[in-house]
Amino acid sequence: MLKIFKSPATYAYIAFISVQTAIYITFLVMHLTSGNDPVALKYSGILLCFIFALYTCLTRNPDCYFIAAAMLFTAVSDLLIFVIDDYYEWGLVTFITAQCLYFARIYFALGKKPFVSLAVRAAVCLALIVVLVSLNSLMALTALAAVYFTFLVANTFESVRLFKFSRKYAVFFTGLVLFIGCDICVGLNNFSELGIELSAAALNFIAIAMWAFYFPSQVLITLSANGGANEK
Repeated sequence: MLKIFKSPATYAYIAFISVQTAIYITFLVMHLTSGNDPVALKYSGILLCFIFALYTCLTRNPDCYFIAAAMLFTAVSDLLIFVIDDYYEWGLVTFITAQCLYFARIYFALGKKPFVSLAVRAAVCLALIVVLVSLNSLMALTALAAVYFTFLVANTFESVRLFKFSRKYAVFFTGLVLFIGCDICVGLNNFSELGIELSAAALNFIAIAMWAFYFPSQVLITLSANGGANEK
């Protein structure tokens, strides 16, 4: 006999993906057709990621707690940087906190000590700060950005080591790759501060691409808390 009724968790995953897909398509269409930036709509999707991450914690899988905590700090970051459009340094601090939680998630799953990885990350951060000093560009915001991007890229590469445990970590990796795509767009959008002027068409494309990368990255990272399946 066919099993018609699925578990509540399955319906929750389907509902989450459906709503987030609708939000994604809606704000992309609004961008492309009217040029409007639906801030509230985008941020509602980020809050939904946090709420759904909390829901995955009902499984009492410690792995889910890292994602839920990281999504809380991500929601705070987006509130400061995107919604309020101010307090950028504090927004980066909370983004760094989220990346530290992803870092903890990776090494908790690996069951290994993170000392070597921390040393490498610290060395890279120090090298980037030296470069910023040489360019006379060192300030709180750029220093925090160097730390944040170092942790994001390192987390992306190190998450590959988790593929052997579960398919959900491939989802996590994909989300982090899209996250990097978003941040590359953010960097391009700030080229004017380096005296490099991009065309209006290029800036418009970048403005759309930032959230075209960022929104699905957060959805995939959230889904990786349990990968949509009852697996480790």
